[in-house]
This record gives sequence, structure tokens and C-alpha cells, in this order.
Amino acid sequence: MAAAAAWPVWVVVLACGVATQTAKLVIYSATNRGPALSAVGQAHGLPSLPAALLACLVVRTGAATGWNSPASGFVLVFAVIVIHDTVKLRTATTRQREVLHRLVAALPDAGPVHQVVARYLDPRAHHPGHVVIGVVFGALFALAFGFGPG
Repeated sequence: MAAAAAWPVWVVVLACGVATQTAKLVIYSATNRGPALSAVGQAHGLPSLPAALLACLVVRTGAATGWNSPASGFVLVFAVIVIHDTVKLRTATTRQREVLHRLVAALPDAGPVHQVVARYLDPRAHHPGHVVIGVVFGALFALAFGFGPG
């Protein structure tokens, strides 16, 4: 796949981020049956922003420098580590949430403190399905829009 002039990698990755957050806005607005503007500022959710950006970066770097290049290898290893840690973070936050919930539930009459802590108990994590869809979204975006004006 040789393109006469390809978009710079950073432009494609930035556009992928905008497209990911736009897709997230559409998905969550349709689900909530109303505007879900808060989804735009969140990295977690469907699709996962970090997963989409890293998949896009891997595909674009591989296409630009060749799949056997040191740059492609570095970006691939970096992406696997970050995506792995993103999924593992979900397990840790779930455990922390459960412990906090038990502590708050044990308080006899916490009042406003209970309300503040309860807001933090909202699960804000990446689900593995969100990450997989983010990876697919980012890779497809890189393939579709990775080759620029020619």
C-alpha cells in the first residue's frame, strides 16, 4: 500500500481520538435517549479512548515504517503494556470500590459524607469489551483514514 503523500501519524491519531469521542457521544446519547455530553470527557466507556488511540498508532506506525522496523516493535510493545494495564486497572478499582462500599455501609449515620463517598463508588473503569471495541475502532480508523491526500 503505497500512498503518494500520507497524513502524519500524529494527525491520524488525533483524528482517531476525536472520532472515538464522537462515537462515544452518539452511543451514550442514544442509550440515554438524550445528550450525554459527559461521555466526551471520559477515556473509559465504549469505545475505550486509550485502546483506540494505541491501536491507531500501531497500525499507522506499522504502515509507515514497515512491520519489521524498531519503531513498529516499540509501539506494539508499548500498546500491549498500556492496554493490559488498562484492563487490570478495572480489577483494582472494583476491589477498592467494594471495600469503600463496605466501609460506608458500616457507618451508622454518615450524612453528607455518605453522599460524597457514594459518588466515588460509581464504577469508572474500562471493561474488556470496551477495550476490544476500542482496539478494533482504532485499527479500522487507521486503515480507513491513514493515507492522505495523494
